[in-house]
Amino acid sequence: MGTNAIVKKAGLLAQLLLVLILASFSCEDDDTLYLSKAFQLPIDVIPQKEIFKVGNTIYVNINFPKILSDKDKTVQYLFEDYDFGTSVRIVELKDKTQPLAGQPGSIQSFKFINQVGGIYPFGAGGGELKLVFTGDTYIYKGKIILKKPGIYNISFMSDFSSIATVVKAPSGYKHIIAGVGPSFTLVNSGIPLNYHLFVKYTASEFETSDDSDTQARSFFPFVVVE
Repeated sequence: MGTNAIVKKAGLLAQLLLVLILASFSCEDDDTLYLSKAFQLPIDVIPQKEIFKVGNTIYVNINFPKILSDKDKTVQYLFEDYDFGTSVRIVELKDKTQPLAGQPGSIQSFKFINQVGGIYPFGAGGGELKLVFTGDTYIYKGKIILKKPGIYNISFMSDFSSIATVVKAPSGYKHIIAGVGPSFTLVNSGIPLNYHLFVKYTASEFETSDDSDTQARSFFPFVVVE
């Protein structure tokens, strides 16, 4: 992510910290409600399968409204022209002694064709994922062309922690601080597709049962053959 984005994000965090400090020193907190809610950003990656061939295409679609329910479905927030800090990291799963985070970046093994928004690679494994805000909806649409054989994982990440606006605010409060807690992307509705590849080719262990927590299922591991 570029320097401007980092500076912007640091500024948002500073604003949130200032609000919290002011709230903590308030003599009367009974009229202030502070919320800290986690969110999941839906991402569709298709086709949903394990083995691809060189030259095949993976399609990535992101489309969600500006009003989102939190992860636990307790409240709705309005995210108006918001910076979700979305990005991708692509690695090759090839070192059994290292966890997923220690696998080598391999973004050069792919070609990106952006249709709406953009994936803009930087470094060996990272890329900014730029969403387009239409006024009501956040969208990304693009293609990833597979160039080299290997065993890979695409991680879709978000880094947003600031203040939004609560929808249908509870009554009885003069002030409501709609804080955003740690939030995640959710690939293909949280289906743990091909997660056995992590266990086989890295030192990471993943819970893969269908009833396991879907909080941070932000991954799409797959195999590319000639």
